Amino acid sequence: MYGMLHCRARRGCALRSLISLGGTIVLGGCAAERDAAPVGGSVPGAPLEIEAVPELSVGVLGGDPHQEFDGLVRPFVLPDGRLVAPSSGTYDIRLFASQGEFLEGLGGRGEGPGEFMRLSAAWPRGDTIEAFDSELRRVTRFLPNGSTEVFPISSGEYASLGLGAGPLGRGWVLGGVATAGYGQRDRIAVHHFDRDGGHLGELTSVGGIVRYSAGNLGGGPEPMSPRSVAVSDGSHLYFGDTLEPVIRRTSAPGMAAGEIAWEPPESLSVRDALDEVIDLAASRAPADQASATRARYEAAPVPDELSVFWDFLVDPDGFLWIQPYEPLAHAFALGAGYVGGVGNGGAWSIVTLDGRPAGSIEVPEGLELTQISRTSVVGIRRDELGVESVHVHRIHRR
Repeated sequence: MYGMLHCRARRGCALRSLISLGGTIVLGGCAAERDAAPVGGSVPGAPLEIEAVPELSVGVLGGDPHQEFDGLVRPFVLPDGRLVAPSSGTYDIRLFASQGEFLEGLGGRGEGPGEFMRLSAAWPRGDTIEAFDSELRRVTRFLPNGSTEVFPISSGEYASLGLGAGPLGRGWVLGGVATAGYGQRDRIAVHHFDRDGGHLGELTSVGGIVRYSAGNLGGGPEPMSPRSVAVSDGSHLYFGDTLEPVIRRTSAPGMAAGEIAWEPPESLSVRDALDEVIDLAASRAPADQASATRARYEAAPVPDELSVFWDFLVDPDGFLWIQPYEPLAHAFALGAGYVGGVGNGGAWSIVTLDGRPAGSIEVPEGLELTQISRTSVVGIRRDELGVESVHVHRIHRR
């Protein structure tokens, strides 16, 4: 679920006391208070290191059709160690043993039970695999006994639900673009649905990308457009605007469950960052398109501020992994948000769910993280030709 809000004035000690419907929750505190708390690897369970060499890789054997992917959709591992690789371009979900052997394929193109017309998202619920088809508007559950269950999502006056999905309670959280237009941020609506497909209400409405038009030159997202990110861990929806160093949390419509704040690193000036992004975008364009590429992005408005993060994931051991925003890696003008969407590698900040800093961790270069488990991370790599592969790396904790 990926797109969303705008705000960033609140910083430092202004974030000390955060109010939820259940009362006051103290998260983060001011800088002096945070400095006094345990940091880095001193927090029990904090992730310390990701092994550079993967313990499992699929999609790396040429000539094996089971390892040829097209549009991977956030691969993950099941509790028993099996790797699940959903592929939107092939309309199927492939399962691999913990040693890499292909086990079976689920789905295929079609409208029958267990088939897909647009495989938008998939996730684990225990040892059951659930998948959402945004065109057929239904969730399919592949049970361990080999049977399937199909749950249509009710229609109504809410957003198209093509931005992703996940479990929440016994039902699901689904989101999509509610409104869009040039010169403004998209509005993203995220909704909660029960197991029978019934609509339980809107969980949040937030800002997405900022679109602009440059007339005959084209348009699209602003070169360094912000976005928002939403992640469900099954019990809560976590969501954050990339302009603001705060992740909010909810478990049901109208039920806030606190906020998690952190101190972002210093960043470049907006003008300097934009100039560097435009220079790199023009240098990557074909020679006969370099001038037009530069003109198109120079016609975009200069933003007031930069994003402070690009992505985050929830660690089941009670941490948020937050990827800082790097203009030359994450600018929309350079392809971020289109292929993969979450940027690759680098140092991610670790924050506890009660707002304490817990150090940082280096993600292997070129790895796009899609899942964190207690013992490993799962991610996608794409080579210079765009060929996709899935890798599982062991992680070490304190």
